Amino acid sequence: MQSNRFHKFLDRYVGIPIGIILFIISRFYYFFAKCIKLKTRRTRDKELSIPPKRILFIQLSALGDTILAIPTVRAFRQEFPDTEISFLASPTNLSYLEHCPYIDKHILFNKPSFKLIFGLRQERFDYIIDLEHWSRFSMLLAYFIGASRIIGFSAAGQHRHYLFTDSIPHVPGKHEVLNFLSITDKFCDKIEDISLEVWIEDSELQWCHNVFVEEELQKDQRIVILHPEAGRRGEPRRRWIQENFIELADIITEKYGVQVVLTGAPDEVQLSQTIETQTVCKTINLAGKTKVNQLAALFNQADLVISGNCGPMHLAAATGTPVIAIHGPTNSEQWGPWGENNICLEATLPCSPCLNLGFEYACQALPDGTSPCMHTISVSEVLQACDRYLG
Repeated sequence: MQSNRFHKFLDRYVGIPIGIILFIISRFYYFFAKCIKLKTRRTRDKELSIPPKRILFIQLSALGDTILAIPTVRAFRQEFPDTEISFLASPTNLSYLEHCPYIDKHILFNKPSFKLIFGLRQERFDYIIDLEHWSRFSMLLAYFIGASRIIGFSAAGQHRHYLFTDSIPHVPGKHEVLNFLSITDKFCDKIEDISLEVWIEDSELQWCHNVFVEEELQKDQRIVILHPEAGRRGEPRRRWIQENFIELADIITEKYGVQVVLTGAPDEVQLSQTIETQTVCKTINLAGKTKVNQLAALFNQADLVISGNCGPMHLAAATGTPVIAIHGPTNSEQWGPWGENNICLEATLPCSPCLNLGFEYACQALPDGTSPCMHTISVSEVLQACDRYLG
């Protein structure tokens, strides 16, 4: 958590000044080039309206944002079928994109390095599309890699748009799928398909089958997945309290005869273990045991997923399985599961929701790490939503 705060501090208080300085330098350069009638690559390509040969998307961290950006990536693929599309991302994001048919090159990002930037500069991208919302680092990374057009979001108070050739307003309260799609307005024709996608292989479905056999799950038994953690590691303020998950698991098992499955990332195992040991019902705890696409296959096989706002919530929605999403600090209009067959439960405190970009919490966390607003959503509310799918 301390490291995360330090990185955000550097990103803001070092990234913003560097961005402004580079902006001033670049303005002087293009003014000078114009005075001596020297055509830069950027002005030449814009004047000739040359279709891009190479496009690079950047999304370094958030799995949920990558999932919500797929309609945008698909739109660029359909608009430019002969263009080589690359995606620079974290290992988790690249795992999700492993079978994505719209991407030609998957480029791993672990940490910044001159070798990475130099290698990407050699690709001579025509477009770089920065999918981050607030990070100044991704803006700088896109600038140093270089392209005729660098496209990214301008978000209020973030000062990250200076180095973009095409700045796209990020609109608070507008669903992130639609915010991402606004990038396509200048480049693509009318978008018909705005659905999310997952690409599940037979091997991942076989993995699910093997788990169900090992756990002696009955063939006709319905499965409800509880994903108790929500948000980045060390930041549990989006999480519903664990006692509620324990009570919910026992009630839905007895009332509907379902099998409860617990999921979570490798660093979220402890919470699921606590829930598993304190429930009366038998639960299948798969926290820390699934790769991203195995988790997608598991969601696909389930009858219902219950989760706070996090990447796996969006992954579940992308499979088409119904999702009950529990929102406190986050605005469900902006960050809710995309699709029609889902329910969002919202907190009742007047200060909720408080998040737009994901870090602007309006209150301090309680001793258990959760936000006060998450305590206003009762088990009975979630049970009432369960009735729609299980009753």
